[in-house]
Amino acid sequence: MAGSRENRKVQRILLPKALKVVLCSIGANVKYELMTRDISFTGFFLEFDSPGRFPFNQSSIMEVWLDLGGEQTIFFNGKMARVVLPGSQGQSGIAVRIVQIDKESERSLIDFVKSMTAADGSNIVA
Repeated sequence: MAGSRENRKVQRILLPKALKVVLCSIGANVKYELMTRDISFTGFFLEFDSPGRFPFNQSSIMEVWLDLGGEQTIFFNGKMARVVLPGSQGQSGIAVRIVQIDKESERSLIDFVKSMTAADGSNIVA
């Protein structure tokens, strides 16, 4: 089964409650509101039954607003990092990688991910 496992540098966590994600092309008025339950310090994963219908491609830079709960929303630019097609190992969907984030938003994201990581590591995705 060599090669079927991903070589992630950062561990992802599975959240107990989904977070709202709003995406759009740079400067666009059309925004897409989605949800994620899978997050890391460097990005997140959006589950899709048909990821080929995702309205962005691999070269798209997106504006992203991620609601961390309460009154806290962070902003960053993201890029599609990976597409997992139905029938592949794991859930089908789109991985979005953070490509530009300010220091304050980055600190908020790191603090949030750390606070959501279970003490026993049970919510860390392999």
